[in-house]
Amino acid sequence: MKLPRPEPRRLALVALSAVGMVLSCPNWDQFWLGFVMWIPYFAAIEGQKPRAAFGYGWLVGIITVFWGFFWMGTLLTKFAGFSVVAALPVTLLFALWHGLLWGLSAWLITIARARVDWPLWVVAPLVWVAVEALLPCIFPIYMAHAWCWQPLLIQTAELGGVTTVGGIMVATNAVLYTLLRGRIAGTAARSRDWIVAAVLVLGNLAYGGLRLAQVTAQIDLAPKVRFAVVQGNMSIKQMTDPQQRRMVLAAQQAKTAELAAQGAEIALWGETAYPNPRAFTRDRTEDLPENHAWHVRRGFDIPVIFGAVTHDATRREPYPFNSAILLDEHGKVAGRYDKVYRLMFGEYAPLVDPQWYLKMVPSASHIAQGAGPGVLQHGIWRLGPFVCYEDILPRFVRDAAGQDVHAFVNLTNDAWFGATAEPGQHLGLAIFRAVEHRKALVRAVNTGVSVYVDPTGAAHHRTRVTDPDVEGPQAPDGFVADVPMMDTESQTLYGLTGELFNGLCIAGVAWMLSRRRRSVPSAAAA
Repeated sequence: MKLPRPEPRRLALVALSAVGMVLSCPNWDQFWLGFVMWIPYFAAIEGQKPRAAFGYGWLVGIITVFWGFFWMGTLLTKFAGFSVVAALPVTLLFALWHGLLWGLSAWLITIARARVDWPLWVVAPLVWVAVEALLPCIFPIYMAHAWCWQPLLIQTAELGGVTTVGGIMVATNAVLYTLLRGRIAGTAARSRDWIVAAVLVLGNLAYGGLRLAQVTAQIDLAPKVRFAVVQGNMSIKQMTDPQQRRMVLAAQQAKTAELAAQGAEIALWGETAYPNPRAFTRDRTEDLPENHAWHVRRGFDIPVIFGAVTHDATRREPYPFNSAILLDEHGKVAGRYDKVYRLMFGEYAPLVDPQWYLKMVPSASHIAQGAGPGVLQHGIWRLGPFVCYEDILPRFVRDAAGQDVHAFVNLTNDAWFGATAEPGQHLGLAIFRAVEHRKALVRAVNTGVSVYVDPTGAAHHRTRVTDPDVEGPQAPDGFVADVPMMDTESQTLYGLTGELFNGLCIAGVAWMLSRRRRSVPSAAAA
């Protein structure tokens, strides 16, 4: 598709919008930009034909993703063995695809405004939410990310999911752009625009304040379980060195014993934190013998949930599983969950023979797929487990929440990304799951960020991100948190309706596109 020659003024607006979008998200954390960063975007596409609008919007997305996800290069050099020169074009391809979120939105906004006489603050959020809900992404991208550390601004996630927060953000920017554009043009602002601006800004704050107070009261009344969260701080190299694996296990055991002495009732380790992929097979019903070198509960006697690679002893399934295993206070296997959503190209390669792919990328793996959402039963408490990036998949987490769980636990290994922005971005996306379902989320991440997120979306006990492969050996980190076991019968609107909000936005966009083009170009009316 041939694009028109870009205008310098619009390119400057594109750059300004992209800078705002990157700086608003982890780890820059300038959340206030979420109120204004779309204004240059709207100005860049204003008055343009759909093809030109697509080009400007896509460029915003390409810059935002390439810069914001620059950690992709670290992953490729560390994981796949790419050179820096080879990693850059792959990162660019990643940005070109995910940048379509902005490009397609600009294209659809322009087409829709030529068909319906609706204000931008209606059209733009409908389109953005629809595209955000439909476009497949390797690493999920949600605009609500910009407000992830601001519980006051994200409480509406319980109504329609994370996209509801993004929709409010886009609508707020759109109405402010409408008012600003009118002011610059010297035209009188419509009273409805002022009313909508006040409702979006003040109404969101008021709703957030009300729900924070109500949910905090529920947290205070809920029974608590004291979690020991252990961050092993093991390096990728250590986990591949048989001589150092026992040191990794011993360090985590010692940290667990230390936290158990502080009154912890159950421990949580990270993804594949158990450093022997052969010792704990799937047919085991209890811990290895105490005199065995790979005995798990050494030095402590509380239950522990730990990540491990598990193999089928019968070999009916030739590939291993990425599992979360619960050992109870007697050392019995009380539950096991197998990861369902595998990381594309990291844990499986679509459309090719796994053996061929493993030869081509020796650092990769191919794991078997789990059966579906699971529950780990700790006494009377039901815990919903997620492995790796499953905690940033809203639909999957909703399925897990529907199994009457009291809280969520996540086991993650972000060591492949080093001390980049990725661990913070991962956590920032995961926070919304706690708000969407009003369940606590406890995360043990091998090199950080480990954290306890309460049901309001507030993050507690955030640990430091480490990169032992660069910094050298690191002692384990961790904390003890009193985690509320929320009522399993209490459901949020999002928990009840699921993708209804997204579906309504998609239907709204489809209806707009079905209308005949109006005789008066909508570009003249903001």
